[in-house]
Amino acid sequence: MDLTRYEMETIINFNEEKREASVYTFNGAMRRKLEKLAQERPEECRLEKLSADGRSVTYTIPKSWVRINKPRDAAPLTEEQKQAKREMLKSMQENRRTRQAEPHNTPSEGNYTTEN
Repeated sequence: MDLTRYEMETIINFNEEKREASVYTFNGAMRRKLEKLAQERPEECRLEKLSADGRSVTYTIPKSWVRINKPRDAAPLTEEQKQAKREMLKSMQENRRTRQAEPHNTPSEGNYTTEN
């Protein structure tokens, strides 16, 4: 059965009674992470089900592993820090332009030298 990307869900399910959570996912990165955890910590992370087509998995993990974190707020930059970043970016752009404009020397052109 073909599913749309919208239908390829990740569902994390737990209740207040049990100490474990269930993770059902199609997501490749999450599947690899869960597989690695299951290999490293088999007593805590277990593969419960692999779909018939092999595209989705269900793992059981400790509920304490489930986290929702707010994004880190970047500290505001001072004017001096902003200016230093501008200068660094300008320097990087100039270096890139200079490298692109330079001819590439190869041994067949006779401009190639080696140091012994």
